[in-house]
Amino acid sequence: MPNPSGTQSIDRAAQLLIAVADSAAPIGVGELAEATDLPKSTVSRLVAALERHALVQRDGVRGPLRPGPVMLRLARRGVGDRDLTELSADALRHLAEASAETINLAVPTPLGVEHLSQVDSHHFIGSTNWIGRRVPHETTAVGKVFLAFGAVRIAEQHAGLVPELEAVRVRGYATAIGELEPGLAAMAAPVRAGAGDVVAALSISGPETRLTRERIAGLAPVLLDEAATVSARLGYGTTTQGAA
Repeated sequence: MPNPSGTQSIDRAAQLLIAVADSAAPIGVGELAEATDLPKSTVSRLVAALERHALVQRDGVRGPLRPGPVMLRLARRGVGDRDLTELSADALRHLAEASAETINLAVPTPLGVEHLSQVDSHHFIGSTNWIGRRVPHETTAVGKVFLAFGAVRIAEQHAGLVPELEAVRVRGYATAIGELEPGLAAMAAPVRAGAGDVVAALSISGPETRLTRERIAGLAPVLLDEAATVSARLGYGTTTQGAA
């Protein structure tokens, strides 16, 4: 006897979620239809429902699909904030020694970026204490990391950032210079969990007078290396990591 239509819809939606989660890159509706052997019209209808519940999200305004914030939060439940803080402690210290600037570990939330851990700048004039503070995604380096790598949904108000977010994915890190506050510069790189989902970000911040574009370029390899180290501790395979 065939499944009731409600159960069939759930099964098909589950197929789509698995296909999106298993895809190494954002996947289009047509590709999803081929991968699941479902009619494209059915896939479009179910994808719209999954989008409404933030289980999947578009890569760009009308682009291909990647895991949504709810899926990513579920994936992150096995990695508590305390675990992230402890596993990132060495990386924060190394970045502080290399840069002498303020170093942070941050995680995405639906309301903005939340900072979990910080090592203060070696300088008298440095960044503020960010612990427990939430800041917008679109004007911060850590927030741009979460937008670029799918940890939070690219909403309509973020559409103008799409070209910059594509550049972030290419080079592997984000910057924000004078955007959150005049004179403040920051750079951030993603931290991934075992399946490759971005669950956190490491950042370096300080005054523009010290954290110039040239210095940001010089610190980028160190930042990316430390982010890769933390990712490996969370079970992410370093052989699959790249600045994609």
